[in-house]
Amino acid sequence: MDYRSLAEKMLDIRAQLSHLPVGCAVTEACGGEYFALSFLLTHGYHSCPSELSRSMGVSSARIAALLKHLEQKGWVSRCADSSDERRVKVVLTDAGRGMISQRREDAMMRVAKALERLGEDDAREYVRLQQKMLSVMLSPDNAIEEW
Repeated sequence: MDYRSLAEKMLDIRAQLSHLPVGCAVTEACGGEYFALSFLLTHGYHSCPSELSRSMGVSSARIAALLKHLEQKGWVSRCADSSDERRVKVVLTDAGRGMISQRREDAMMRVAKALERLGEDDAREYVRLQQKMLSVMLSPDNAIEEW
């Protein structure tokens, strides 16, 4: 099997999907500041900068700049961690929670409509294969440098 040719087709498809309204909604909901806000939303509304850095795969300097930007928008606040005053805790504000919840809901509705158009069996298979691809890429058997 020519996996390189399949990879090329997959990249072409992903590029085309990313420019469609549903693709833009997914990309926006999953990237940058929205990823950070979603992370906080799904991890008890708070985290530390190092956790965000690790989960996003970016430097601590990038996280510091991102958090400054999110603070300016009123979507997060930073404070000393009550269990260790030397650590900083990032907390999702009510405004941030409302904004990211709405963005995620909008993206989910668009994706749900697209999946519905695939039909039940194909939609389940598509999601199953996406989950399998993620598992393969995150597998400890694979050195991250290979990706």
